[in-house]
Amino acid sequence: MNYPMYNNSQYYMQNLQDMRDRIDNQIKSYQQSQMQQPIAQPITQNFQIAPQTNNNELEAKYADNIDNVKGTFVLKTGLFVNKDFSRLWIKDVNGNIRIFDTNEIIELDDRDNEILALKKQIEEMKGMINNANEHNTSNDDGEITNEKSKTVSRSKSTNAK
Repeated sequence: MNYPMYNNSQYYMQNLQDMRDRIDNQIKSYQQSQMQQPIAQPITQNFQIAPQTNNNELEAKYADNIDNVKGTFVLKTGLFVNKDFSRLWIKDVNGNIRIFDTNEIIELDDRDNEILALKKQIEEMKGMINNANEHNTSNDDGEITNEKSKTVSRSKSTNAK
């Protein structure tokens, strides 16, 4: 800019002061606009270190014998089973132990049921055949006798074998 020679320093100083006032006004307006906007809530995160458990749930463990079950401390009802699932122990928080023997129930599908029914029919037929064979062999063992028929007159005789 061209400054007049005689007022150069005064004009320069006034120009700087005006610039400063403009910058201050801009800062104030920016600060006021920030105050009018809602302040964002800080983000909080909660971390769950251990899973929450329901008191109605059961504990389950493998055990080799009753001594393992007796020696185990339980905070809720505990199920103990041996490796082949043939024996089950239930221990409550008071230390009471109930013992059960288990057996596996295998569900059969339609094909398996049909196979079992056919096997049963085959066994029944074998039994019927064996009974028929026994009945026939008992009749064959009978003695041959010469008997006269009672319905035939005396004058006629028959040779019965």
